[in-house]
Amino acid sequence: MSNFKKNFQSFGKSLLFPISLLSFMAIFLGLAAALQNKNIIGSIPFLANQTVQTVLGLIRRIAGLPFGQLPLLFAMSIPLGMVKRDKGVSVYAGAVGYIAMLMGMSYVLQMQGFTGATTSVDYLMKTGGLSQVDATLRNSLFTNVLGIFVYNTNVIGGIIAGLMGVYLHNRFRETELHPSLTFYSGKRFVPIVTALVMVVVGIALTFVWPIVNTAIISMGKLISESGMFGVFLYGFTEKVINPTGLHHILNQTFRFTALGGVETVNGESLVGALQIYLYQLDHQLPFSPAATQFLAQGKILHMVFGMPAAVMAIYHSALPEKRDRVLKFFIAGVTAVILTGITEPIEFTFIFISPILWIVNAIFAGLAFLVPAIFGAAIGNIQGGIIDWFVFGVLQGAQTKWYLYLIAGPIFFAMYYFTYRFIITRFNVMTIGRKDSDFTEEEETGAAASISEQDRQTAEYIIEGLGGLDNITDIDNCITRLRVEVIDTNKINEDLIKKTNPNGIIRPDKSTIHVVYGGRITKIRNIVDNYVFVLRNTDKKLG
Repeated sequence: MSNFKKNFQSFGKSLLFPISLLSFMAIFLGLAAALQNKNIIGSIPFLANQTVQTVLGLIRRIAGLPFGQLPLLFAMSIPLGMVKRDKGVSVYAGAVGYIAMLMGMSYVLQMQGFTGATTSVDYLMKTGGLSQVDATLRNSLFTNVLGIFVYNTNVIGGIIAGLMGVYLHNRFRETELHPSLTFYSGKRFVPIVTALVMVVVGIALTFVWPIVNTAIISMGKLISESGMFGVFLYGFTEKVINPTGLHHILNQTFRFTALGGVETVNGESLVGALQIYLYQLDHQLPFSPAATQFLAQGKILHMVFGMPAAVMAIYHSALPEKRDRVLKFFIAGVTAVILTGITEPIEFTFIFISPILWIVNAIFAGLAFLVPAIFGAAIGNIQGGIIDWFVFGVLQGAQTKWYLYLIAGPIFFAMYYFTYRFIITRFNVMTIGRKDSDFTEEEETGAAASISEQDRQTAEYIIEGLGGLDNITDIDNCITRLRVEVIDTNKINEDLIKKTNPNGIIRPDKSTIHVVYGGRITKIRNIVDNYVFVLRNTDKKLG
């Protein structure tokens, strides 16, 4: 297997860490949100109790953790899944790199005069002379992440930080600095160099990201002027850019600006699809299909029917012995997408490994928006799960044409299932459960297992001199010493250790031994780590 293919598969596998958390929390988020919906509360008076609502609010706040910090989770999970040695160091470096990237970006923005105050809609309208539409679009470009004002790079920022963390870790993990700086050598150097590099990346993004945002906004204007084809294009574009997190810009432009519609209702001039719909809902007025065509109604066919069908296709395409694990893995994700319309726990398992499935997924999402719009459905809100279908469709009466989904839903289910099944099997797409290594935690040795004969001899003297691998409980180092915790000091053979020419051997207590190497400590530590890694993986294979 080529290194590129192996790394790409490791990348896809690394995304399962945030995906699993996302899908689990989404269930609680959806249920708590539903039980705090005023329509549901009106039907179940018990839910109006202040204590109940306080508890539900807390659950909703906690369940929203992965959604608000998803970029940071990606920055940490990618190194966790892709790096084979010193995972903790790489994860730490990924997090440090992400924060450094944000700070580099924020500094340049501040130098350019962009802050939370100067990019607010009111400020841009009053001081900049922008229209409400243009001011809202400009404001949507920025956000606060971890208290840092930056361009809203969303998930793509986390992915960049994570991949850079992997690269920099593998490149600098064994770096040996000048003896006077030896404390910062080796693994300690990884987060340092990551911070320095990612500040530069953040500065570069400050100049690149406005181009990306401009392209998305231009696409939004094209969609708004394209009639029914524009509705399809909206659903397609939102889904195709979803893994980057940029879909929030597109959504914002249609929900809150004139691109999503302008209507005068009861003498009120309403701008944006969501604002039009919410006003009509609040005043019990007929819903405008021209506004709802960009809202939840376009997601229901994709989320409630399409995503479960995609999971079924992945399940039936998996190796027979893996199917039980596949089903257990997807249960939370399927539950979440049906209840809340959160698709990432399912989509992120295949769109990063198959461009074909990525594009087909976007095409079907476009059709999911187009079909309800053609038949004049009028279901609003923004999530698109079965809760939205019931609360904003069924409970609002026949004017929403909620019954269309009972007919179109099974058709979409079959369309998704057979198409996904064909693509997965025809093009041998390695979705979850199709590889023997899926659901295993085996370490890959590969090139990292190579060690020179001279280094091997040095490591053998040290390890055997310390009583063998089974006698060692922990290996660490400071600026000059290899610090080792052992089980039985009687097994230590100092004569073997002295063959590596240490500056001295110190025994501070009955379970600790310090071997002094001075400026050579970084190299010695790397030699020992490499040897122990190879030794342990060889023992696993023999076992």
